[in-house]
Amino acid sequence: MLEKIKENPLDYKGYFEYAKYLENVNLKQAYLTYENALFYCQDELIRIEIQNKLDEIAYRQGKVEPASIVILSYNNRQLTQQCIESIRETTPESAREIVIVDNNSQDDSVEYLRQQDDIVLVENDFNAGFPGGCNIGIKASRKENDIFLLNNDTILCANSLYTLRMGLYEKENYGAAGCVTNNCINNQTVFQSDSVEELKNYGFNNNIYDKNIEKKLVLIGFAFLIKRSVLEEIGYLDERFNPGHCEDDDLSLRILQSNHQNVLIHDSFIIHIGAASFKKTNLNVTLNNSFKKFLNKYNFDNASPFRFTHSDLKYTYYEGQLDSSSQRAVLDVNCEMGARLTHLAYEYPDIDFYGLDQSIQCATISTHLEGVHIEHYFDIENNPFRFMKFDLIALDCSKIKKDELSKYFSVLKDMLSDTGKLMVLAKNQSYYMNWYPIMMGETKSTFSSDIIYCKDIDEMLVSHDLKVESWIFYFGNVSEDMKSKIEAIQNIVGKDSKFLIESTAYILHK
Repeated sequence: MLEKIKENPLDYKGYFEYAKYLENVNLKQAYLTYENALFYCQDELIRIEIQNKLDEIAYRQGKVEPASIVILSYNNRQLTQQCIESIRETTPESAREIVIVDNNSQDDSVEYLRQQDDIVLVENDFNAGFPGGCNIGIKASRKENDIFLLNNDTILCANSLYTLRMGLYEKENYGAAGCVTNNCINNQTVFQSDSVEELKNYGFNNNIYDKNIEKKLVLIGFAFLIKRSVLEEIGYLDERFNPGHCEDDDLSLRILQSNHQNVLIHDSFIIHIGAASFKKTNLNVTLNNSFKKFLNKYNFDNASPFRFTHSDLKYTYYEGQLDSSSQRAVLDVNCEMGARLTHLAYEYPDIDFYGLDQSIQCATISTHLEGVHIEHYFDIENNPFRFMKFDLIALDCSKIKKDELSKYFSVLKDMLSDTGKLMVLAKNQSYYMNWYPIMMGETKSTFSSDIIYCKDIDEMLVSHDLKVESWIFYFGNVSEDMKSKIEAIQNIVGKDSKFLIESTAYILHK
């Protein structure tokens, strides 16, 4: 069905054929695909035929309103111009409205923008910040349009917007869609290059819609497409996060709470240059302030929202331990909000992923996630999955107290299938950073009697009759200067002292 499009993504014929098929499958996607066919078609007679199809689908209530592309401009005129030109080159006029909010630029940005006759321009006489500026742009857009929040440091590739909209309208309960890119956190980076032409070529070949969709806890706001009906239901960006950061996390969570899904469309690639708006600000101060506001808003007690909202900043101790051919059910104990689980569910669609979360605040949000099963629990002995059997159970011991460790081992061992494995992550007491403050002359110890270390796991193995299949060692970030000093100490006390190892994952079985 998609072979003609793959042969030439700029030829209308493939889209015309695909749209005919979609008329009996998904009327809104059929409308989007006819619209894309019209964009690429130069034959006037066939253009009339395609337009008639669009009019017919609109009569049948299948029309998809355009996306209002809301872009903030703050100096960096060349970036803004590059972004606008990429929109014009890759999207039909009928599919979009370009809304530019200038946040009081001091360069020639406004002069350039005033000369553009195909944009809606809002000129602020002050810097409204990112959330505030976006809200101004949303209010200036056509009221029926979907909203596409797009950074000015982006470049659209061929079919970037088309495939993004196709993904958003794959299902009724999809509320927001994000794209893959070359420069982003949250496992949204799929290809990197210093050459813009190479990035464009990647996008050209990648941007063929094939339902390659990943459910996400959050989406990164550099390119964030939201259904207008959903946005009006949950409210616009929260301006408490001005000048920026965490407003996209907050928006994503509110979308989830409204029983809609955030989806990452792997078939949509957009080039992202990255962080242009914040290069001249104190980024760390801005981040920390926004983090605090985010934590307070949701009553989260974690040190950083990135720790549990973004999937690529989690421990990767699952790597090499998942096998779709032999595993059917995997449990993550203290999974926090499930960002890691949703990514694993995308990578391993034949495995059912379950999560237990001790935070009521987190669990009440993550239970809305499709594709994974996350529940709150007070006590491991009475957890909602207590009488299920799992092929792999992961336990991060940093989330539990030492006096509870034996109880966890007993319960989780009983929840293992006959061939199941238990992965236990624990801190290494010998890690140099535990001793570094003392080495630097500080008298206050960093150790706590309630922290579970590797030695505690070793003691539990015998009493619970669990056997070690293998270990995974995680090394901390150590400067070359400090590394040489630690290695010199190891040469004296022995290599098994493991001063460079921050934590260890034990792979255990019955």
